[in-house]
Amino acid sequence: MEQGRKAAERDPNCFFIDDENSRTLFLGYAVAGGRLKAQFAAQGRVVDAQHPLHVYLPCGVGGGPGGVAFGLKLAFGDNVHCYFAEPTHSPCMLLGVYTGLHDGIAVQDLGIDNVTAADGLAVGRASGFVGRAMERLLDGFYTLSDQSMYDMLGWLAQEEDIRLEPSALAGMAGPLRFKADASVTHLVWATGGGMVPEEEMARYLAKGE
Repeated sequence: MEQGRKAAERDPNCFFIDDENSRTLFLGYAVAGGRLKAQFAAQGRVVDAQHPLHVYLPCGVGGGPGGVAFGLKLAFGDNVHCYFAEPTHSPCMLLGVYTGLHDGIAVQDLGIDNVTAADGLAVGRASGFVGRAMERLLDGFYTLSDQSMYDMLGWLAQEEDIRLEPSALAGMAGPLRFKADASVTHLVWATGGGMVPEEEMARYLAKGE
């Protein structure tokens, strides 16, 4: 990452997209809040104090979910509750926010190996910029095992014919942590899977059966 920054500084035709410290990228992700609000309005779905929205976002270094959560807060205010989901072996944002050290601590400092099948979330040190910006706006964090992600991957493919990569399944465990309540809208922010090669997806599915 550091080498990429330096190379970009030397090339006037190069724009380095920094997932750790870019306010531009962060605000770009935040556009999602307004778009979701418009989609809900078109569906007639109400989000207010009596009908809160709970959103579960997979978190790696933090730029994507942080920007999205920020945009959701701008769109829905206190009526939206955002939760970051991380692999048990890569809980970098949880660690940074909980300790208050942010990018001053890595999971490896606690003997956690940062090895996970959720490769998009395999980050040992969180963005300090995102952690500081979002720590008072988030409602919580949770972690889950690789096997939990594989199991949900298999279940989702079988029941809904939706195929996601392991990283995208981290948010799926969120609604299970709450009692059923018809007044609450639960939204899982799934991050991808459509471009996973068939052979690799078959291996994922086999691990979830």
